Amino acid sequence: MDTLHLGDNLPYMAVMPAESVRLVYADPPFGTNSARVAAGGEYADTWADPAAYLAWLRPRVEAMHRLLTPDGTLYLHLDRRNVHHARLLLDSVFGAHNFQNEIIWHYTGGGRGGRWFPHKHDNILVYHKGPGYIFNADLLREPYAPSSGYARAGIRARSGKHYTPHPDGKLMDDVWRIPIVNPLSRERTGYPTQKPEALLRRIVLTSTSRGDLVLDPFCGSGTTAVVAQLTGRAWVAIDSSRSAIEITRARLEKLGRGEQTSIRGDNGADRPQAGRDSSSPTSR
Repeated sequence: MDTLHLGDNLPYMAVMPAESVRLVYADPPFGTNSARVAAGGEYADTWADPAAYLAWLRPRVEAMHRLLTPDGTLYLHLDRRNVHHARLLLDSVFGAHNFQNEIIWHYTGGGRGGRWFPHKHDNILVYHKGPGYIFNADLLREPYAPSSGYARAGIRARSGKHYTPHPDGKLMDDVWRIPIVNPLSRERTGYPTQKPEALLRRIVLTSTSRGDLVLDPFCGSGTTAVVAQLTGRAWVAIDSSRSAIEITRARLEKLGRGEQTSIRGDNGADRPQAGRDSSSPTSR
């Protein structure tokens, strides 16, 4: 089912089978009130106010909820501008009791403010559809800190029970320190706001099993599709920018997969004509 779709994600999601997707990673425009231009691609990221942004986002979140399997999970990637509004939206669609985590993706890089602390993190809201959601935390343990006394000798509780460190390291917490894609990285495509494979690998491995279907409705540079391909997952990647779709295809070709990947447009035809679908703001 591996498919690249050029066009608005809302009508495409509307015709996908209900409860067919195990994981949705959604990285929509953040509401920056600016335009991004790079690698031959451009997208507008402007709304009149938060209410207008949420009015655009709500039907897409509702479509994602419909597509998720009962044990499926949504990761919605935003930043400080609208994450607080989006969390209330997700509470209303998924139910506040299905909120799992707010992951802080902490990164370093340029950009220093003279009158504020530097903005060096994004927010990823994690909601599951039901109580039996997949959570493969043991696949992604991290080394204990070198200074950790627990790692050296464990700890003995007041009851006398001795707890020893896990041989594979500690469980991840909800702050993920992962570098952005730097200019010299082999991953770099030049696409604005490209996300690193290390970030998506954590998400895909945590919330899916081999063979599961992963959906990225704002695929941008295609990192989700690439990671899904590398880890044995099926995927659907959607974007309204032709340059985003072509960059994704080029990355898949390097994996020996691009020529076998179907690219479809809103008119249903393979390999749509060049041009940009401007029916909605496009991906990040």
